[in-house]
Amino acid sequence: MPALKYSLKAAIWIIILLTLSMVSPTHYANAAAISQTSAVRSALHWLSSNENADGSFEDFSQIPTPGAALALWLNDSRSLQAAKSFTWISSQLDNSSSYAWGEADIPGEMLYTLGASNNIGLLHNFTSISSELGAYQQQSSGFIGYYAQLPDGSYAQVATSVDTAMALWGVFWANSPISSENRTFALNYLLSLQNVDGSFNLTRTISQSSTDALGPERISVTAMVLLALRYAGKYTADDNHVSKALDFLANSISKNFATTGDQKGHVYGAALSALAFQAYGRTVQALASVAFILTQQNLDGSFLDAARGSSQKTLDTGWVTVALEQVQPGPLLSSFLSPIVFVGIIVAVGVVAVVVVVVVFLLVSRCTSKQTAASGTA
Repeated sequence: MPALKYSLKAAIWIIILLTLSMVSPTHYANAAAISQTSAVRSALHWLSSNENADGSFEDFSQIPTPGAALALWLNDSRSLQAAKSFTWISSQLDNSSSYAWGEADIPGEMLYTLGASNNIGLLHNFTSISSELGAYQQQSSGFIGYYAQLPDGSYAQVATSVDTAMALWGVFWANSPISSENRTFALNYLLSLQNVDGSFNLTRTISQSSTDALGPERISVTAMVLLALRYAGKYTADDNHVSKALDFLANSISKNFATTGDQKGHVYGAALSALAFQAYGRTVQALASVAFILTQQNLDGSFLDAARGSSQKTLDTGWVTVALEQVQPGPLLSSFLSPIVFVGIIVAVGVVAVVVVVVVFLLVSRCTSKQTAASGTA
């Protein structure tokens, strides 16, 4: 019975192809995970090799050390190097004359990393530190820090999105006391800086500034504000302000995180974007941001944003590593289907394939019987 033979072969091939179509994506997902794991390992090795004896990193250590310490801690919460860095960070916050207290964003970043790593207990006077950070907030507005040039040519500290967002990060993660009214003022100030395209400006009169270490361009500023809105303000992806900002970051992915000012991809902005996408449940965009990041790693394992000097690698490497550690590729279709549903689909496909085989067998058998009967009659 040739017809039955070929029908059975066809059915078998259908089952094989269906199986391969499910296994292959899993294979590629695993390959991507291995690549990301390797990138994290190399970055952590670079960070470990460049830590100073006192636990700090680089010059003006108060800025790059928090991200590097958090990256080391996320990899190993018992890391002695991370512990040394957190001890150093705490000593800087406890010292009111430290460089940490020049602007609101730096102590905010420090408090955030201490809170996220459960190391607030290292601070000797948490109440005083919280009060000192609160003093940077302008009345009914945001937090100050950036020195901007005034119309008369002089310079003065003004409220910025970066200082306000980082201060709110620190306040939230360290559970630092802030009145509901002041938190609302700060959040409303951030929303007042949003542009039509969804991005956020640095100040009311300055769109961006490459001299702002923690927010050198609008991509990183927008991602930072989104994280502040999510955690300090409880905003969701359905909010109009948030939705527009997420769309702006999504468009940045298609442009390889390049800005109109320099036409270069910004890996620091991509890292903060990955964290923001994940915070609002945008898994696909978060992983797309990570995919860009993986193309930007230097041979020595470090990362360097286009806005930095050639020697300023720690700030970018620390925050990029944090993003790579926290935004991980999940199992196949995990963002859309639960494991039970996925298994159910596989079983259903198998059942359908078996039914197809049985139906084909019965039809071919019936046709063959008719042909045999007709032949006998003749």
